[in-house]
Amino acid sequence: MAAEHPLALSLAGGRTKGSPAGTTTVALAPPEQRQAMVEIERARRRHMSRLYAELGALLPDLPPRAPKARILEEAIAYVGALRGTVAKLEAPGAVEGAGRRTAAVAAEVLAAEKASCFAARLPAARRPGALTRVLEVFRRYGVPVLAATVTSNAGEAAVTVTTGAVAPSVVEGIKADISRSIA
Repeated sequence: MAAEHPLALSLAGGRTKGSPAGTTTVALAPPEQRQAMVEIERARRRHMSRLYAELGALLPDLPPRAPKARILEEAIAYVGALRGTVAKLEAPGAVEGAGRRTAAVAAEVLAAEKASCFAARLPAARRPGALTRVLEVFRRYGVPVLAATVTSNAGEAAVTVTTGAVAPSVVEGIKADISRSIA
């Protein structure tokens, strides 16, 4: 049954028989239902706090215990900045210009200090079979190739070759031979 509470406002009730003048009544939920509603609300608040903390952690230059309003303001500003960056990158000619600049560059060959990793960037106007010739250089020097990765974009190719141990005296010879073979 509904219990009366003389200080609560009623949404569906009104004055009841025997209640003092100027007071209204409200029907209260049973204690078990109230406890369940309290637990649901606590879980919702914990979840929202976790989401705000996660959002705050994703934003640069935001203190760890920032208020929720500041987290939202910073998130909106950050999304705006990201949209501006995307617009610049998607502008006509932004990507095409970058491709033209790298196509004009000659082939580059790099070697890691310990010489177990070599990287070569091949220009768009390379001769057919250039990738095969790069791997042939390692065979001629007797250097075991552990892995080779080739990526290609807009006609350019990049080759990364991971090898076994290479003597420092051989590294410059390999770099020079790769440069000659892809030129």
